[in-house]
Amino acid sequence: MNKLKFSAVLLVFSFFSFSQTNFNNFSLEFSGGYTNPVKPYLTRYKSGFAGFTNVNIGVRYMFSESLGVRLEYVNDRFISDSDNKAGTYFNRFGVQGVYNLGKALDLLYITNEKVGLLTHVGVGYTLSKPVGENFTEQIGSVIVGFTPQVKLNSRIAFFTDLSAVINLKQHYKYDGSLVSPDFVPTTGFHYNISVGIMLYIGEEKYHNDWY
Repeated sequence: MNKLKFSAVLLVFSFFSFSQTNFNNFSLEFSGGYTNPVKPYLTRYKSGFAGFTNVNIGVRYMFSESLGVRLEYVNDRFISDSDNKAGTYFNRFGVQGVYNLGKALDLLYITNEKVGLLTHVGVGYTLSKPVGENFTEQIGSVIVGFTPQVKLNSRIAFFTDLSAVINLKQHYKYDGSLVSPDFVPTTGFHYNISVGIMLYIGEEKYHNDWY
């Protein structure tokens, strides 16, 4: 039985090792754009807390042409247009699974390997700091999104991303005020729309995203 288990592990390792010899697996990703809080914040702030204040830095590894994992750092600033002392700063560190939906839909074939589509879902650890305060709140987050791609060349791709973020047990609203005087949390929600570039890293000519 032990020999059988060892052979199975060796077979899987050999498969992945062989499958990764022809393509690059890593990419560095930089983007920025629009962030919009949906809830909760006080309705007296009619301007809301949306703006072009989203920054995202990520590194992605594709295990195959279809599946991968992405590590990211995201900074969002939710500041009121009418009162710059009201708002919060979000810093999120996350890990997400990535699926190459474009390949499953034959989008690469249809567009002659020029347009792709990734989808991603994962979890994040968010530090939320109300404006003017010297403390941070720790929040668990769930992220899901879609990432259309346009290949510029074998090393660079342009992309847009739409991500929805659910913040679990959020004690402070996006305006920085306390959700409940009894410190009862709520579920927060915001979304990001960003644009950026992917830099493909590796010695091979092509990346797994496109083949």
